[in-house]
Amino acid sequence: MRDSMGYEINWNANGGDPVLSTPQYQKWSQFDVSALVGQANEIKTDIKTARASRESAAVINYLSWLLRTIALVG
Repeated sequence: MRDSMGYEINWNANGGDPVLSTPQYQKWSQFDVSALVGQANEIKTDIKTARASRESAAVINYLSWLLRTIALVG
């Protein structure tokens, strides 16, 4: 559950969530998790180039979740 200070460790989004239409989500959601294992540096680059703003928080949360997930299986 989200609160005003952050996000749960496990990422989630409801249908219609604005994060689902972001370029980063569209880019990375096309891959199986196993295909992402070798792309951690590219995901980190997407985090580095994100704006440090409230609007980018959901995207950064999604990308961070990807990194945590591939670390579990990598």
